[in-house]
Amino acid sequence: MISVPISINFGTDGFRGIIGDNFTFEVVNHISLSLGKYLKENLIVSSDKKEFSRSNGSLNAVAIGYDTRFLSKEFAITAAEALASAGINVILSDNFCPSPVLSYFVKNKRCCLGIMITASHNPYMFNGIKFKSPFGSSMLEQEVKKIEKIANGFNFGEETAGKSYYINPNILNSYNNFEYADFKKGYIEHIIAFTGFDAVISNADKDLLDKLEIIIDPMFGAGIGYLSEILKRFSIKYRLIHDNINPSFPGLNPEPIDNNLFELKSFLKKEGVKNKFAVGFATDGDADRIGAVDSKGNFIDSHKIFSVILNFLIEEGYSGSVVKTVSVSKSIDNICKKYNLKLFEVPIGFKNIAALMLEKDKGVFIGGEESGGIGITSHLPERDGILNALMILKIMLVRQKNLNELLADIFNGPYPYSYKREDLHLRDGKKELLIESLKNGSFKIPFEKDIVSTNCVDGFKFEYMDDSWLLVRPSGTEPLLRIYAESRDKKKTDMMINKTKEGIGDF
Repeated sequence: MISVPISINFGTDGFRGIIGDNFTFEVVNHISLSLGKYLKENLIVSSDKKEFSRSNGSLNAVAIGYDTRFLSKEFAITAAEALASAGINVILSDNFCPSPVLSYFVKNKRCCLGIMITASHNPYMFNGIKFKSPFGSSMLEQEVKKIEKIANGFNFGEETAGKSYYINPNILNSYNNFEYADFKKGYIEHIIAFTGFDAVISNADKDLLDKLEIIIDPMFGAGIGYLSEILKRFSIKYRLIHDNINPSFPGLNPEPIDNNLFELKSFLKKEGVKNKFAVGFATDGDADRIGAVDSKGNFIDSHKIFSVILNFLIEEGYSGSVVKTVSVSKSIDNICKKYNLKLFEVPIGFKNIAALMLEKDKGVFIGGEESGGIGITSHLPERDGILNALMILKIMLVRQKNLNELLADIFNGPYPYSYKREDLHLRDGKKELLIESLKNGSFKIPFEKDIVSTNCVDGFKFEYMDDSWLLVRPSGTEPLLRIYAESRDKKKTDMMINKTKEGIGDF
């Protein structure tokens, strides 16, 4: 018998639930105690060592960060108190922070683990918890499963019986194995140094610097105050939208995709069209994903951002291999083929990219996913929306070109692919019927006679002889079925999506 009345299952990237329903203080406390038991059982920490160990710069501690969602800070305090009471050293961020900021702190301070309270890009009613490895990456699947097993099979008895979940931050200060820390300062100094932004600004064309204007949209999320602080330091003009904390994310979901960036696109259409070096950047709820908008108000998706950063790194001397998830554009394949680089394709979820980044024999220097997550291994085996925005600015300044000009250079003309994703909410049982029909081949696939291969790495991906492809996949974090399609012809892309939806409608 366990001490929480729900089954705890970790999805594509952590455990998520609806606040007050299946994501409660009791659940966070239970998961945190399960993590503490895991740490002790795997000898990652000593159960009787209360003081912080700083030998060789290493902290024998769990670092905890949180985003701007409703009750995120309070959930983080609950996790901190649970771990501290179990004898685990704990460092809690002194303010909200993006996921990659926590990841950098964990890696830089050599913590034994990180916890991030966030539901990332999910709607306002969700919250969640992610685990970060000592390398700053998402925790590896096999280790998360160990924690999940403990959470679903252990009753903490007296440790939780009659426990009050009234949040009193002062309680934490009574523990000698707890402290607050500033996660922000070290991270900002690091990414400025990593990108060489000081030198970029010093060597940049002064006229271009005067023309450059950045619109920042943190989407009410944890990216508030990060990119703006860096731009302010270098006297780069910027404007802000959605940069106040509002846990209801009014009028949008905090995911930087085309449909959610209406205000950012409208702003650029009005203000940016006069200046081709105007650009907008949006980050999601925990700022590990990025979306961009050009000076004419057109959405620049993560495939294009990935292409620009990948191509630039290669030109600057990076070498090795590249990893992408199954839903990423063929444009990455094209660039890898051009430069004779090995490309790995993995299931959706940045944890799968991170796993390859951590295998040194694979030589991965960059990885990316369709949903806006791009990571550079030498920075972190982790996606980072703040860093990627700064990288794009650097590339624009070094090459003295805007985003569209950079893309045209890569592909010798306009971006060659039309990409589309649609999410369907299906009634209970319908998704399972559809998946079964895809498995047994009874579902009618659009342009079936032109299929040259089927990929079941994650979902059902059908590749066509003309380089187009279709992917049907159930979401790992939401009650959705996702349909992805890409071709060199927008009409065909739309047709693949629409015909697939028609087929689903028959169920």
